[in-house]
Amino acid sequence: MALACAGIAGLPISMALTGVMCALLCSMLFCGREKILLIPSPFSTLMLMASVAYYAGAVTERVAVASMLTLFTGVWLLLLAMVLPRHCLSWIPRPVWHGIGAGIVLTLVVMLVPIILGVSTNSSSWLEQWELLVSWQSWNWPSMVLAGLTLALLVLWRTKSQPKVLWVLLLVWILSYIWPFSLIGVTTPVQQSWQLWPLFHLMHVDWPLLFFLSATVALLIYVEVCQYLPDQFRRGIGIAGLSNILTAVTGGMVVSVGYVADRSVKIRINTLMTTLLLLALICCWSWWPCVPLPVLAVITLYIICVQINWGELRLYYRQWDDLLWLCASAILIILFGIYAGLWLVISLGLIVMCWHSLRMHAWPVLLPEVQIMAQEAIIILPQVLLFANACMLLQRSHDLVNTLNVQKVYLDVSAGCCADVTVFVYLQALARELHQQDKMLFVCGLSEQACLTLMAKKLDYLLPEQFSTDDAESLLIYQKYLSESVAA
Repeated sequence: MALACAGIAGLPISMALTGVMCALLCSMLFCGREKILLIPSPFSTLMLMASVAYYAGAVTERVAVASMLTLFTGVWLLLLAMVLPRHCLSWIPRPVWHGIGAGIVLTLVVMLVPIILGVSTNSSSWLEQWELLVSWQSWNWPSMVLAGLTLALLVLWRTKSQPKVLWVLLLVWILSYIWPFSLIGVTTPVQQSWQLWPLFHLMHVDWPLLFFLSATVALLIYVEVCQYLPDQFRRGIGIAGLSNILTAVTGGMVVSVGYVADRSVKIRINTLMTTLLLLALICCWSWWPCVPLPVLAVITLYIICVQINWGELRLYYRQWDDLLWLCASAILIILFGIYAGLWLVISLGLIVMCWHSLRMHAWPVLLPEVQIMAQEAIIILPQVLLFANACMLLQRSHDLVNTLNVQKVYLDVSAGCCADVTVFVYLQALARELHQQDKMLFVCGLSEQACLTLMAKKLDYLLPEQFSTDDAESLLIYQKYLSESVAA
């Protein structure tokens, strides 16, 4: 993934390897017992690529700009970890984040398709770029053959025990001796030797622009950490900040949290050490500069598809308000660009969410209470459960029963429950965490419509009989009556 990100961003491959080694080293030293994988992610790499595009200079200057952006990103992350509260951006609903991700993915796809087709699109006009792409006479067919071969290997190679992307890269390297790519017009990554302290090679600096661009990259990484490491919020952001600072000093590129299917990747210490050893061998070996850009582009698209939680998309079925939020966020990102669009979407999202929370009397957030009865726990939510407070209320509910020796947890939402995608996602996450502790979650006090909607969604770890319109007390009395009747 790191090789693909660096190659697509127009940066030397050595920056990617340096970034991964620094990230793995920070993971091994600071992540505690559960090692969090830090790698160059496609989203942060895309923003880095857009940032470097502002400086159309020599390779040395682009490397210096990327290192300076990485350094500022690390500093911003450390400041965000110290200043911003834990649930600062949890008010924004899940469809907005999905819309931001969709807009960035579509932008990335538009930038990768010309690389796969072997077409040079230097024009800034979307119409001219589209006309150039649909003109099949200008396509580079060897590039397309390589891309198709790579995609077939990644899709058809059914293995989980081996890093198949690495094996695909090795096969392409062997193929380069039989089929020289440079002689048939297939583009290869930028060649540049590794250098320490590349920051000193920056000659002409637009400091306000660098501050703005790095703040935007840091904001995106901040959102990724909040989304995939909610229980290790400050620690995750702090480690990501330290990793980026170390990466910038040693000549690497920006890193973020590694995740698959909407969950952060956690690895063991022996895996970390083995990976570091392999990377050291790769750095001493000269096969990686020969990997062509179409192969790296296909690898990037493949990893993006792996990272998306496709099962979560079914929650949008007939959720028209959430679909509107998703489409509007994606369109704003595409129309206004990644940087302006990201700030615009988050700003509008926060304003609308604050207004809606005040109107629904869900602000300030009131903490839930727990009552223990035999082997059962009752959590009473004091206010309506909606997208703005679902993360905080349900995380607090999990903390209340995390250490309790109970078998059933009743979540009473008699104060109200909005049936939207954000609530679905966090309810499903709470049920999964309780299931891992051999506890069963029951959601009670629902309205008729909310109960039917939740049953129809078929959430993971939540069966239809785990939803009820009765409050927790009535449900317990009814179940006790049934158990006594069966015993009699």
